[in-house]
Amino acid sequence: MRIRAIVWLGVSLFLSACAEKQSDPLLYQIQYSERQALVPARGELEAASATSIQAPSSGPPKFISWLAPEYSLVKKGDVIARFDGKSMRRQKSRAVGELSLAEEDLREKRGLLDTEQMGILTDIDQVSVEKRFAERFLVDDERLKSRLEILEEQLDTRYLQSKLSYLDWKNARFSAGAEGELAVLSVQQQKHSAQIARLSQGLSELEVVAPHDGLLTYSANWRGEKPQVGGQIWPGHKVADLPDTSVMQAKLQVAEREAVGLAEGQGITLWFETDPAQRFAGQVESISAAPSTIERGNPQKYYQVVAVFDKQFPQQFKLGRGVRAQIRVADAGRRLEVPAQCLFRDSTGVFVYLYRGGQFLRRNVTPGRATPTHVEIVDGLAPGDRIALYEVSPGSVLSQEVGT
Repeated sequence: MRIRAIVWLGVSLFLSACAEKQSDPLLYQIQYSERQALVPARGELEAASATSIQAPSSGPPKFISWLAPEYSLVKKGDVIARFDGKSMRRQKSRAVGELSLAEEDLREKRGLLDTEQMGILTDIDQVSVEKRFAERFLVDDERLKSRLEILEEQLDTRYLQSKLSYLDWKNARFSAGAEGELAVLSVQQQKHSAQIARLSQGLSELEVVAPHDGLLTYSANWRGEKPQVGGQIWPGHKVADLPDTSVMQAKLQVAEREAVGLAEGQGITLWFETDPAQRFAGQVESISAAPSTIERGNPQKYYQVVAVFDKQFPQQFKLGRGVRAQIRVADAGRRLEVPAQCLFRDSTGVFVYLYRGGQFLRRNVTPGRATPTHVEIVDGLAPGDRIALYEVSPGSVLSQEVGT
């Protein structure tokens, strides 16, 4: 019995210790840090300046039938891209036929309208002659003619005047209507003529040539796709570049979730994926205003960062060569840092849950520079303080406001 009691006592103490151990909160102890804050990036080399080559700005969209090999050396006047003109030739042939029909409709309508107007003008001439004759031989002397005859002649004259006025109105209305009908057919004719001119211009620009000597590189669209045979190019769309390879820079991508604390002018260390031992120094020249996707079907967004090198190495810096980099968003220095997950915010400001005497106290703090994982604390905490790594329920907080 005594042995059994000792065993039960030992088990009870063990379970009690485990319970106490499990109830201990997850805490982070504040201490000074002297590490650098680095943000990873990756990308490729590109020329700092290049001549942009665009598709002809006139004509309809074109389909690519041939492309010069990328990264090939081209001379001034060499063909870089050739477009398929079969579709445009078919469209032009149809447009020429439609233009001929429109011109024939216009001629036929003019003939019909001229004939109809000629009839109206003939009626006007005839009525005018009859009116003048009636007015000339009108006699209103009752000694020569009876009152009834005089009244009939006056009525004839008034009738002819009314008929002449009606014919003048009919001629004016007919002229306005005829102009409208001819204008409609003329617009159709002009539309087909403009289409033929546009297609003719497009057929005269089925080749894109190099404006000067250089190394040919094709430009990718927002989905990361470069021009290819069979693809469609819109007028004025950028096709390729002829870069100046004497001065190179790095075009880098930084994941949106890691792009914390990025700023122009920050130092950067770069290396090639094929030779990670050799490092190159540079600095951030520009950062895109907003993140964007770089791969079709992948919702992950990236900031585009352009980095310039402190020194050029022409033998090693090649177009399109893959690079990796680390951007120093914070230099090494003595400072207090806490994990970003330890900070909480509300309408009153930024605070942490300070652990003292087995209780949590709310402590307002002043944050400084941030990195992807940590935040500098300028005021509110001291080395040795312990804070919660998670949000504490309101019932577990002893005080809502505690001074330093």
